[in-house]
Amino acid sequence: MKKIVYRIIFKKLYSKKADDFIGYITSEFDFSKKKSGNILNFPPAILCDTSSKSTIKAVLKNMKAMDARVSIRKVIKDERLPFCIDQWQLKWICKILNMTLRAGGDTALLYVIVHPENKDDELISLVGRENDIENEFRESDSVYVIDDNKILFVGFTTDETGLQILVPKIIKNIRNILQQNLLVKIGEAIFPRDGYSFYELIFVIQKRFGVYDGPGEKSEFPALKKELSGPAGLAKSVEEPKLDNKFFGKSSIYNKVFNEARGLFFQELITLDPELLWDGLRRLPITDQKLFCLRLSHDSPLTNILSEKIKTQEIAGQGIDIEKEMESLISRMDVDRKLIKRKKNKISIIAKLHRLEVLSNVPSVALEVYSVAMDPKSEIDDIQEIIQLDQVMTLMLLKLVNSPFYGLSQKVNSVKEAVIMLGVDEIINIAFGLSLSESFKAPGLGGLIEPRELWEHSVRTALIGKYLCREKKKLADKGVFAACILHDFGKFFFIENFPDEYRRVIELSEEKKLPVYDLEEEVFGYDHGAIGGMIAEKWNLPESLVQAVWFHHHPSSAANHPDLAAITGFASYLSNLDESKSLSNFSVLLKDHLAILQLIFDGFTIQSIEKIVENSKEFLRENTDVFSLL
Repeated sequence: MKKIVYRIIFKKLYSKKADDFIGYITSEFDFSKKKSGNILNFPPAILCDTSSKSTIKAVLKNMKAMDARVSIRKVIKDERLPFCIDQWQLKWICKILNMTLRAGGDTALLYVIVHPENKDDELISLVGRENDIENEFRESDSVYVIDDNKILFVGFTTDETGLQILVPKIIKNIRNILQQNLLVKIGEAIFPRDGYSFYELIFVIQKRFGVYDGPGEKSEFPALKKELSGPAGLAKSVEEPKLDNKFFGKSSIYNKVFNEARGLFFQELITLDPELLWDGLRRLPITDQKLFCLRLSHDSPLTNILSEKIKTQEIAGQGIDIEKEMESLISRMDVDRKLIKRKKNKISIIAKLHRLEVLSNVPSVALEVYSVAMDPKSEIDDIQEIIQLDQVMTLMLLKLVNSPFYGLSQKVNSVKEAVIMLGVDEIINIAFGLSLSESFKAPGLGGLIEPRELWEHSVRTALIGKYLCREKKKLADKGVFAACILHDFGKFFFIENFPDEYRRVIELSEEKKLPVYDLEEEVFGYDHGAIGGMIAEKWNLPESLVQAVWFHHHPSSAANHPDLAAITGFASYLSNLDESKSLSNFSVLLKDHLAILQLIFDGFTIQSIEKIVENSKEFLRENTDVFSLL
């Protein structure tokens, strides 16, 4: 969620009260004397971000007494971002992304973090040095200093090839301006290839950080390894082999084969001889090798074979003309033409989502529930009042609360009692999920989806998700019930906007026995999870819900909440196994899910899935009554 905070920036000391100034900011802002001296000698620099107006008044009063100049700037604090950002910065970055869409090209977004090479040194602040950095680049490129050590660089009409030129220049330029030995950490994304919004690009960037100790060369600083590791240790490792002058360079043919393979193409690829497959895969960075492996089914024999080869980086057998084999596969599968069509579909999807305010069939009460919940001044009576405005939802909520699912010792007769018994967070998540029931009954689904069937699958998934989290309170509090209800919501968007293409996706899924989500990615560039996540983001829902919906088929890609994404995907998988018929019969549990689930549950193995399946079936049988909610 977003909120406004105030940033206090020191500009200049006009008096000779240097000792007073250093003493004041050292005690007031808990700085070291060395850092305080650095701020005095190399302004401007940030003193603090605060939402307290009394703090601002006190600082302004004391600074005036010392004849020091400071400025106050409004910045946005958003839980989806790892930094605070000026409103005008966010506005202009989004404007450039919109211009990119209209131009039909690409734009690079780079997130740069700098630290002194010697950790005992203090960094000279980057604040106020935008123009100095920007002067070395084209007029169409923009530099946004986010805080003392972070920069966003937007390269208009820059593609992946252009990054090879940009990144070394950025590193060299920052070092020249600050005149310090620096560690530079850079993550990159290409719009619209890697995402349709600024927030999605930031998610991608945080998975792609690399550390450099020279222009285009990775550092060997082992102390940073922990900092760089993301969910399941999949972030770019400082121990990977250097990539010569290709910086982010992957040979285009192997990138196309292994990183772009989806749907039918992916299935064709994994039927190749494992030695041939590995000979191509080993030519990519280790991170990409791991990500490819995570796309495999949890019970695929290839999983263990490739995992072992990734660990040892075994040299493949000789005598295989791998490039010729890959080119033949690309030609046979008509990959080039499909990738062009996929890119066009992605651009069309992005444009439609930009115009989308809210889905017409989403009840306003659903959004009001979260709006009130996020207000720190709200009380139980406020939440009760909103829920009770919808009589159908109130009845559904009370029926669920009184079902064996919760096993309460006494009957609950009102929403207020339910809130007292189960807590505000629990009721908010349930109420939000249940309030969407009308959306699943909407007409105009073109005969592609049986609305009742999709709603029943969502409820089953939500119940199983809650069941899986019964001993994981922190995970349950993130909103597993609402996430599971929402997880397939993106399918509505596909049906409404691309009915013919989506009909073919469903037909192919049934014909080829392939997961719907994988074919969605092959055709549209996004699966229904990503679309649902983008819509949830537009509704300004909590980051945990956005990421759980977005990445429930690829949980390790969730920057901050891979656990909730994995539970949501696993619950959907278990729900499909229990249903006699389902739109997503061919949904599979991936190695990706298994890797995260093993971190969540002690002793979780492939063998234990069988027991969980039986337990979840029994749990659903005990709660058959709940489905009269439908």
